[in-house]
Amino acid sequence: MPSLATAVGTTRESIYYLVDNPEHKTKKPFHVESPVGQAGLINVSYEGRDHLVTDIRGRQSDFQLDNVGFELVKHETSLSYEDFRDDSLIKSRYYKEVESLLQQKLGPSRIFIFNHVLRQAICSGTVKYLGPQLGAHIDQTPGSAKARILRELSEDAASLISKRYQILNVWRPLFGPLESFPLAFCEYRTLDQSQDLVTTNYVYPEFVGESYNVRFNESHKWCFASDQQVDEVWVFKCVDTTTDDSIAKVAAHTSFDYSGTPPDARLRESVEVRALVFYDD
Repeated sequence: MPSLATAVGTTRESIYYLVDNPEHKTKKPFHVESPVGQAGLINVSYEGRDHLVTDIRGRQSDFQLDNVGFELVKHETSLSYEDFRDDSLIKSRYYKEVESLLQQKLGPSRIFIFNHVLRQAICSGTVKYLGPQLGAHIDQTPGSAKARILRELSEDAASLISKRYQILNVWRPLFGPLESFPLAFCEYRTLDQSQDLVTTNYVYPEFVGESYNVRFNESHKWCFASDQQVDEVWVFKCVDTTTDDSIAKVAAHTSFDYSGTPPDARLRESVEVRALVFYDD
């Protein structure tokens, strides 16, 4: 399938890619997670590469989850801006809203939300949040997805991993329009998974997970949607075990420092929910 991106609405932006490190030939890339606000141990680095990025605003319906790996979806939330400061409200109310969205859209047999992340570009008082992720990546590998199911849903894991499943992320700005550090996505068909993806360990106190970092490839086609509103969410794939090669299986993504950001733009704040999604087929 050819790229859906066009020259219309395209700007040249800096996309951060993995820097190939000679050490990676003998030692797997890794990132040891530390408390927010503290530097973690890491043997990976990124460099900005000039790349065309297409604004899909106005034709976002052409970009669907199964053909490119990501989709911009209209979705209201009952939570206010202040509510998203309360983890208990996110878990008790917002998780249910996200589950309802995924159920209505995809019709899976089961959904399990396993965590969420709040991000903002600055600290708020004494509370520190993760900043925008400036580095092209995919949050999970097939191996880490299976390990997550075994860890979170151990009693049913054998049955669940025998059928199709996904890890999907649902990403929302906490205010709109979002003008700083939007998300960009790489169209699935322009990603060479055998050459572009580098498995990286993420070391947590309780377990070791895996993600993919992304190497530069001039064939990549990057897309974003300008002025994202709070009632618009990105739904995108980290893993999809479908055997149908016509279906997109992953969505490499990254935040980027958009050149069209006004000087007085409000700095980005966002919430991202990660879900295991299971099917009977």
